[in-house]
Amino acid sequence: MGRATLRKSEQVYWVKAAAAIINGGLCFYLNRYLGLQEHITLMVGLTLYIALSEGLAVVTEIERDRTLKIGIGAFIFLWMLFWTLLNTLYVLG
Repeated sequence: MGRATLRKSEQVYWVKAAAAIINGGLCFYLNRYLGLQEHITLMVGLTLYIALSEGLAVVTEIERDRTLKIGIGAFIFLWMLFWTLLNTLYVLG
């Protein structure tokens, strides 16, 4: 039996899911420890999403529009979930 490999679009999806968690931690750090306002931190997170999508389009050779759309829901959900979780733990702890 051969080893299962992920399609390029699936790889983009999972890279974005992992990056969303990192992005949530980064936004928490920027907001809590560097004192950036929430709307500035939100713009930083969105900029990182666009930059990541552009980079993945070049690496995977998938169309830029398609790469931008792949995993956007998972990225936003995980990003906001992790950012909110860290803020909640910070306030409670």
